[in-house]
Amino acid sequence: MNLTRYMIESIRFKPVVFFFVWFTSFTFFITPLIGALTVREIFNHLEGVIEFEVDIWLLVLILLVVNIFQIIFDVFWALLMNIFFMSMRLLFRRNMMNGLYTQYGASSPPYSPGEAISRFRLDAEEASYFPIAMADLLNFFIFGFIAFLIMLTINSEVTFFIFLPFVVVIVLVNAFRRRVAHYRSERRKATGEVTSAIREIFSSIQSVKVNTAEKNMLEHFEQINNKRAQAAIKDEFFGSLLRATRTLIVFLATGIMFLMISRPMLAKEFTIGDFALFQYLLNWVTGFISYMGESIARYHRTTVSYGRMTKLMKGTMKDIPEKNIVKHSPLYLKTAYPPRTIVEKQSTDYLENITIRNLSCQYPDSDKGIQNISFELNRGTLTVVTGRVGSGKSTLLKAFLGLLPSTGSIQWNNHEISDTTEFFRPPRAAYTPQVPNLFSDTIKENLLLGMPENPDRMNSAIDLAVFQKDLEDVEDGLNTIVGPKGKKLSGGQQQRLAAARMLVKESELKVFDDLSSALDVETEKVFWERMFCNKEDNTFLVVSHKPLVLQEADKIIILKKGNLEASGNLETLLETSSEMRRLWEGKVENNNHN
Repeated sequence: MNLTRYMIESIRFKPVVFFFVWFTSFTFFITPLIGALTVREIFNHLEGVIEFEVDIWLLVLILLVVNIFQIIFDVFWALLMNIFFMSMRLLFRRNMMNGLYTQYGASSPPYSPGEAISRFRLDAEEASYFPIAMADLLNFFIFGFIAFLIMLTINSEVTFFIFLPFVVVIVLVNAFRRRVAHYRSERRKATGEVTSAIREIFSSIQSVKVNTAEKNMLEHFEQINNKRAQAAIKDEFFGSLLRATRTLIVFLATGIMFLMISRPMLAKEFTIGDFALFQYLLNWVTGFISYMGESIARYHRTTVSYGRMTKLMKGTMKDIPEKNIVKHSPLYLKTAYPPRTIVEKQSTDYLENITIRNLSCQYPDSDKGIQNISFELNRGTLTVVTGRVGSGKSTLLKAFLGLLPSTGSIQWNNHEISDTTEFFRPPRAAYTPQVPNLFSDTIKENLLLGMPENPDRMNSAIDLAVFQKDLEDVEDGLNTIVGPKGKKLSGGQQQRLAAARMLVKESELKVFDDLSSALDVETEKVFWERMFCNKEDNTFLVVSHKPLVLQEADKIIILKKGNLEASGNLETLLETSSEMRRLWEGKVENNNHN
């Protein structure tokens, strides 16, 4: 990982803003030099050592103006710094989120929600501030170098001995750089575990109460919180130790200065103005040395943060370049987000047939998956995938739709599909999973998901999904808030609302994964009757073990241990397949977990 390259890319994202951040910072650092020289002349005038014929009150006025300008530039720096900092933080978060959405749709993030939040919050902040910190370090260096030259012209011997102890700071911080990175990494990891635990506790309060597991839950939370506290103490202690060491060396340098300037001052070789200048510049120069030590530690902390953000962004997708973490993208901070692009159905999207050949998908570090599945889908047909628990039914659908990495060949109207993840989207295909997700929003927004509102199409989808009665029973109708923060819907209601969401898109291929598993018998019967009432204009691929659906199927695909066991219509399979007979007679427990 090339941190310098990432920093340059960050600067290129907002070059004008960053330039003024650097310029205001540079001015803020340079004005103290003018102030220091002014203070020196004021004290020299008071002592009677006059090198320049300037009125002392003019010098006081110059000092006042310098301080006013320093305050002004400091305010502008703070404003510009926050613009750059927040823009970069948002860019990092956007790129991480984009990386997560690039993953296969059926894959969970590679880290717990708490750990992911830690990377979105803490690591993004650390990386965002790094270019600003490096700009300050550069200005500190310029100031320190000029101050060093000025001090050399006054007394080279004193200057040399003052700076000698600061070498210790650099050596000390560099020697412990790995430990700094290790402690920071452990602290971030522990913070992520605590955040994740809080989320799990709030989402499972009912289960905890039912099982009277409050004590165990609190003990577990106390353990991980103690682990986080220990990691934080180590990180803070080590950082404080380094800062205390730097402070001690600053005091040591000041003491050396007092010892060494006593004789020159008595000999009038070192004026009170020189002493004031030395003392003033020493505070800034020692600040530079301290900041350099802190910057070395920051460098290693930022390296850790970039590594953590990159791993979250890449996930299981090895082909995502690491440099995408600083990929430039519009943020829309002052303008509205662009409207959602609605893909209109083209003539090539009209489905005639789909051919699947040797479709395989293997889960990492597992023997589960599907192997060499081949079948065809024709327009106006219902194809049902069935089998025992764990036979690979849901895996087949997800691999087919590009939600899981797979191998094999899939053709749409005899044309090879190169990217199934992008291809199988509305208006070509729509999919409803076993356990649909609803957002904390209105029923209307959960149906449309940003699509333009079409009342006729929406009402038709609600009717087909047998959701009209449920809609009439809620007070606000389509404007009722549902989801985690709204009205709680039953499992069957969620499935039918998800089905309506799919149907409103009017896609050529409709894919259901055991959709009616939570429906009562009567509602399920009505639901499928409405689905199949116009079957000649629709194509269905359905996972189910329900007799009602199997009887309607034009083709049934039976899976067993990830392999294609048999295929055909129900009548033929009941005669030729022992597996179909066992499933039909209910001798094998079936549900929707595959």
